[in-house]
This record gives sequence, structure tokens and C-alpha cells, in this order.
Amino acid sequence: TLLDPQKRLSPEFEAFVEELKQKEVGWTIATGRSYQAFKPFLDQLGLDLPYATSNGATIRYQDQILHSFQMPIGPLRPVIEVAMGMGISVLYVIDGQEYATQATPFTQHQTKDNFSDQVIRPFEDADWPSLKVDKILLVDDAEETGLERLIALANKLGPNYDYVTFSDWAMDIVAKGVNKGKALEWICDHLGLTCDQCLAAGDNHNDTALVKAACH
Repeated sequence: TLLDPQKRLSPEFEAFVEELKQKEVGWTIATGRSYQAFKPFLDQLGLDLPYATSNGATIRYQDQILHSFQMPIGPLRPVIEVAMGMGISVLYVIDGQEYATQATPFTQHQTKDNFSDQVIRPFEDADWPSLKVDKILLVDDAEETGLERLIALANKLGPNYDYVTFSDWAMDIVAKGVNKGKALEWICDHLGLTCDQCLAAGDNHNDTALVKAACH
């Protein structure tokens, strides 16, 4: 929403932020990116309000985690193992840090370089019963399948998880009910605001709940 084709903050957005400051209007961000991927932009934005990363799974103020809606990976083991067997990249985020279960063309930036570098860390047997993550990202670089394989996997997630797709090649998995809209509600409650005092804008599927949560 905020970036130009070169993945930089657009001059138009920077001018918009300056206008908000002049009018003494507070503003913040809810992004699908992890904290690790968002951090370079955070330094440029100079946010002075809480913001949401990982599609609402984590809410931070500056570098501090205020609240986290993490999810257990155990029930997702069958889906994750099937995805890996299909050659789909499996990335996950813990407290804002990105990891990948194995090296793939995507993690090596030979295809889409929308994200930051990931630490290669396969899930171990001891992880399945107890490990919790902010989100899981599945990336399918097989152009001939589009979202077909990802949607098939999404239908096996179970009742405690939600998902959102990006374009025709990626899908985020988060805990049930976690989205940018829920993050906005948490931030408003934290700041003592109501939805009547909020306006939201976005341009992707994962922004729908955010726009609905704001009253304007």
C-alpha cells in the first residue's frame, strides 16, 4: 500500500504523512510483513503510535512487543509436511524474526525478493508439541498451479486457524480470528479510542478486516 514498484516509500506517502502531522492527526501501520521485514521502513517512518505486523499477530510500540496473538504449530504438522513434500516454501515468524524450514529458490531470492533473509531452521520433533509462532507463510513458485495448491492446503487447516492469500503465489496462516482488524481494535482499546475516531485504508485481501474495523 505504501511502497513504490522499487519497494521504497513513495514521495506521495511521505507528503501525506507530513500533512497528517501538520493537522495533528495520529497515524499508524498494520502490515502483513514480519517485524524483521518491516524494520527498515519503521526507521524511516518514525512512528510514535503502536503498530501491527504479521497480519495483526503482533502489536509493537517501537521495538517493544505490546501484545502477541501467537499460535501453536502442532495441529498444522500434516499441512506443513505435505506442503514441504510438494516443494512449497514454508516460512514462519517467531517474535518478529523470520525462519524457513529449508532452503528453496524463494528463500535464496532467485524468484521473488519481497521479503528479508530467513534463518534456515527446520522444525524438530521437540517443536511440534510446544512451539508457537506469529504466523506461517506458504509460498508456491509453481506458476502453473497458481493458488490451487495453497487453497487445497488451506481447506485442511482445521477450526483454530485462518488464512489470507497474496496475489497468486503466497498464503499467510494465523490463529483463528487474528487479522489487521483485530489488531486495530486492540490498539484503539490500548489508546482509549473508539472506531468513530479511526479511518483505515488498504489495497489487498488482508486489509478487508482492517477497513471493516474502522468506522470510516
